[in-house]
Amino acid sequence: MSSDTISSCVRGTRAFLLPEWVTLYFKRINLDVPTDLSARALGDIHSAHANTIAYDMLDVFLGITPSFDMEVISDKLLSGRRGGGCTQMNGLLAIVLETLGFSVRRSLSAVSREDGAMNLSTHMVLLVWADNEEWICDVGFGYRGFLYPLRLLHNAQAVQGVHEYRVQRIGTSAWNIQYRRGMQWINMYLLRDANYEAHEFVVGQFFNSYSPLSPFKNNLVCARPSLLGGCYLINNVVVSIQQGTRDRRRVSSRFELVEVLDEYFDIKLGVNDFVSLPVDVFNDFR
Repeated sequence: MSSDTISSCVRGTRAFLLPEWVTLYFKRINLDVPTDLSARALGDIHSAHANTIAYDMLDVFLGITPSFDMEVISDKLLSGRRGGGCTQMNGLLAIVLETLGFSVRRSLSAVSREDGAMNLSTHMVLLVWADNEEWICDVGFGYRGFLYPLRLLHNAQAVQGVHEYRVQRIGTSAWNIQYRRGMQWINMYLLRDANYEAHEFVVGQFFNSYSPLSPFKNNLVCARPSLLGGCYLINNVVVSIQQGTRDRRRVSSRFELVEVLDEYFDIKLGVNDFVSLPVDVFNDFR
């Protein structure tokens, strides 16, 4: 029996033993079920997820209470052709990785706000063990989110397409994750070197959706990173950046909003799915 045949048999056996929703997950991200628990397999999963399922903070405008039930989340992200925020995206990824056999820590981070807003610890990040190293996984950050895992190692740097990231140790219990903009390193978030239970992120998820201090309470936000740049939507403006070329498009109606969500983010919604929108969103020329 050839090595290719053996590999195919192993892959088929593993796929057969997996829960149906996990098989659907790999179909959704257009990736074969991995045959090992290597760092390369982890990177393939992370990249396929980040490329396929968009960062999506639309629930509050659709009259949907953001769920923390993993069955509801998997239905939404997989068969529902939607995306999610950090707790849903990374929460789903964590369950997938654990089901495959990876060792996963769920950690908490405080996102750095460039507008000077208070940095609150509401962001879920995953720390995953593979090939005798721990890796930072985060498919729920948005436009500047990394496509592949980052080594949890002081001063580790990674170039991913047009993006560059750096990891720095802070004291004995935290890590600073940075993004390179021109000649400067910009702080993305401060990551706690700790392990949290899944239910400990529920409060942060509701804060992100409903608190007046949250940037998502009154703003339509979607994003999809890519190695060539990526795209993001903020209210009535969608920006697509590909290898330094920046395209900006203004959204002028609900009909156009639905088209943009489909075209740029592969999010399937109807005009009547929105029960509310930010005030004067289509009259605002931000």
